[in-house]
Amino acid sequence: MGVPELILAVSGEIMDNKIDDQLGEFLGAAGLMSEIKREAPVWGTVDKARLADLVERGRAGDLAAMEAIYEMFKRPVFNLQYRHTMNQAVAEDLLQDVFLRVFTHLKDVRDVATFPGWVFRIALNTCYSYLRQKKAQNGRAVPLGEMEGQIVDESAEAVERDLKAPLERAIQALPPGLRNVFILHDVEGYKHEEISRLLRCSAGTSKSQLFKARMKLRALLKAGKAV
Repeated sequence: MGVPELILAVSGEIMDNKIDDQLGEFLGAAGLMSEIKREAPVWGTVDKARLADLVERGRAGDLAAMEAIYEMFKRPVFNLQYRHTMNQAVAEDLLQDVFLRVFTHLKDVRDVATFPGWVFRIALNTCYSYLRQKKAQNGRAVPLGEMEGQIVDESAEAVERDLKAPLERAIQALPPGLRNVFILHDVEGYKHEEISRLLRCSAGTSKSQLFKARMKLRALLKAGKAV
């Protein structure tokens, strides 16, 4: 589902922001959309003045503003979903679900300073909901998905899989709190101060959780329980 289709889906849920009335104008301005500056900010470090303007316009049903918000946050949202599901197709589907929720509830945002963290929590909750449903359907732990675009050489593919699978399974075996901090810090590269804002904890708690996550991963890999 592309951005225009995503906005179309939202229009069916937000009936009081005149999205349908502006859809023609939005599609006609497709050329203008390509000129919007593409930004992919780290969580919590987005240009807050620009974001405040986009959120305000988005509340009023401005589709160009919603498009810009999508472009600003789609990469970090996708990365978060992928690191939890290890499946590109699933991550792409969840990305659309996240922004349907974001745009549906955009009017609920009262303080733009909390917007990045709000999007992050929606993304995290959407991911957890999927994993719970998947686990219930299968009656077992959520399996790792196959990555799209794998190396054609079967021998190289097997080696890569053998090296990555134990670590990925160990990460999935971590308790949610430890896994969140580990992925944000060691995989995505966020600082403890940024993680503390996202997860609403202290930087000290983030550091402690990261230490515990690393120790737990080491124990899992050493014991072979993640294999």
